[in-house]
Amino acid sequence: MKLRTYQLIILCVFLIVSCENYKTDTLEKQIKKIDEISVDQSLYVIQIDSNKNRIDTLALRKLKYDDDKNLIFENNIQLKLNIETINYYDTKNGMIYSEVKKNNKLISEFRVNLENDLIVSASYNIYENDITESVFMKYYYTFDEGKKTELLIDSGDDFNTIELYNELEKPILNISMYKNDTLEKNIFIYDRNNLIKKKKVKNFSRDEEIIYEYNKGFIVKESFFSNGIEEFYTEYYKDKQGNYLSYTNVVKDSI
Repeated sequence: MKLRTYQLIILCVFLIVSCENYKTDTLEKQIKKIDEISVDQSLYVIQIDSNKNRIDTLALRKLKYDDDKNLIFENNIQLKLNIETINYYDTKNGMIYSEVKKNNKLISEFRVNLENDLIVSASYNIYENDITESVFMKYYYTFDEGKKTELLIDSGDDFNTIELYNELEKPILNISMYKNDTLEKNIFIYDRNNLIKKKKVKNFSRDEEIIYEYNKGFIVKESFFSNGIEEFYTEYYKDKQGNYLSYTNVVKDSI
């Protein structure tokens, strides 16, 4: 299995950490039930300058939520690149299905197998140049008094991911490894309301780190570091219609 493929798996599995449980017996039933729900919100991601003048429309997002306002579906379209991503979530496991299309052609797919409302295995396929590259993952859980405390994902070829959880079964640490080498580490920090406050993603092979900052579950800043030096950051705002306004600033000292 190629290292590039595994890094894509890491992004696919752990990109979203929101939600409570949305129970059904199988993935197909769960997807069908979500499909029957109307889109709750459609909004744009709009690039702005330092004076908040609108420069360009970058993406369109369509979102669905459950009765407790937890995100269960998103359809993201990058307008310039013509890339479409469709993600399904449940609140106990995070992402349960995802597909990515470029120019309306399927280029990747992530799918889980559920038993007793937990992921027991998953598959990730990349479709490129008429060749399918596949990875199969097995999930092993540790429980304490009925609560999930640790997850081990075995992706074969000596690739493993370990995730630790707090008392509310929310992830606090995620480490991806090849043999004894750490490839990537994710740290999750929550506020008093148990909403994610900050996420730190460290890629050791490229010596890069991204820090995501949130306010009431809404991303407000994304900072990119290379070799320990901040290169740029992106700040996010919302307009009255709920659209995301995105402003990126290059840090002068990194040039």
